Amino acid sequence: MRNFVALVFAALLLCAGCASIPLSTALSLSSLSPRDLAQVDPTQVRVRLSVPAGYDLNISAARLTLSLSGPAGARSAAMGLVPLQVGPGTRSGGVFSSDIRVLTYLLALSPRGAHELAALQKFVLANNPKSFTFSVNAPFAKLPAQAREVTFWADLRLRQGEPFMRLIDDAKIRFEQSPIGR
Repeated sequence: MRNFVALVFAALLLCAGCASIPLSTALSLSSLSPRDLAQVDPTQVRVRLSVPAGYDLNISAARLTLSLSGPAGARSAAMGLVPLQVGPGTRSGGVFSSDIRVLTYLLALSPRGAHELAALQKFVLANNPKSFTFSVNAPFAKLPAQAREVTFWADLRLRQGEPFMRLIDDAKIRFEQSPIGR
């Protein structure tokens, strides 16, 4: 179990740089096993991404990656996502900061992404992996002209009716070079 939690933290930190990973998410994910993932209905998986107003994401290139590993081997899939809703909202700026106006994307697995998750579920049942990690990749389609850093949020929900798990909360990423797509 300790290895699982370490892998989740490592994967999320690699994806988000200096992201804030909520303790509640670590606890929620640590209570899940790869076997639990085999019971998830792929049509109910949701990803919620938020970026500050003025930024746009390239949703056609967005992916939710699930990686599984264990004694019998490893398997992963970068599952495509499709938009269900896109709209304005707010996210907390932190304890001493005001809320931040954001553009929030509510995404579901694409039909192919749902098929890929179903294939991973068969791998889980046949091979009993011991650990898993989730990551989200969503490149930018548009940035403000003078953007030097961005704050973002990524949430995951595996079942309808359950709350979203915050994977990345108020993460700040600095751009070292001029990003493409301005």
